[in-house]
Amino acid sequence: MHRHIPIISLCLLAVAAIPAAAADRREPRAQEWQANTAQPLRYNWNGVYAGLHSGGAFERFTGVTRKSRNEALLGGQIGYNMQAGSMVYGLETDFSMNGFGKGSSRGVVGTNADMRYTGTAKARVGVAFDRALVYATGGLAYGSLKATSGNLSKTKGKTGYVVGAGVEYGITQNWSAKLEYNYVSLGKQDFQFGPTRKKIEVNEHLVKAGVNYRF
Repeated sequence: MHRHIPIISLCLLAVAAIPAAAADRREPRAQEWQANTAQPLRYNWNGVYAGLHSGGAFERFTGVTRKSRNEALLGGQIGYNMQAGSMVYGLETDFSMNGFGKGSSRGVVGTNADMRYTGTAKARVGVAFDRALVYATGGLAYGSLKATSGNLSKTKGKTGYVVGAGVEYGITQNWSAKLEYNYVSLGKQDFQFGPTRKKIEVNEHLVKAGVNYRF
């Protein structure tokens, strides 16, 4: 009987060691599962970007015969974003040429006006929901206003302000698409046509759809 005690003891120790060995084998799998189920990295909005946009310019004038003009626009933008948690801060400048596909002014008499281009230099503040960025924007605006009276036409530059809002979505880590609205006010400008002096005021509603590439 005493001869079998060491053998029985060894068997009991071996049986007791089986669960511990199994646990050691399961631990790497558990760690692997935790790694695979970890939350993915959030979208990164930091960095310099540049892109193109197109859209519509809805212009409103005072002091002229034709009070409004709707034009297509085409342009580009460049900017910089800095992200802190879900908040995104940035600076952007853009430039848009007006007049692509605009309606004809033929048959319209009196004094008329037209925006040739519009540019902005503005700050952006937004909230990021991972790949979606909702933001407000505002800053300096400038443009070229052309006025026509009969056979005479004059063009003058004007500065003012811009405010707006938009949404941008990250398609890939480098590419994003955006939709933005801007209200641009350039105030009043004096135009002298012979003995006639005209004070023309212009405001624009700009709707832009574009893409950005983040470097």
